[in-house]
Amino acid sequence: MYVVEKISLCDFVKKVGQARVARALGVKPASIAKALKMRRNIEVTVAADGVCVAQEVRPFPSHVADDQDAKQAKSSSAA
Repeated sequence: MYVVEKISLCDFVKKVGQARVARALGVKPASIAKALKMRRNIEVTVAADGVCVAQEVRPFPSHVADDQDAKQAKSSSAA
């Protein structure tokens, strides 16, 4: 796969739209909306032939970030 561009999911959606991103990644638009709402760190690689692959970048060990995310979600829902 010849990589043309690596772009954040948020920027990719701004560039081509949520529905086109969902089709390119083989998911429902609601999945894209939820990933954006949850501010997940997802990087999309776009190949020269138009094939798109998405990967989530997470810290290692991930359980530390999961604990922080859970605490942050609880505090924001309490407000």
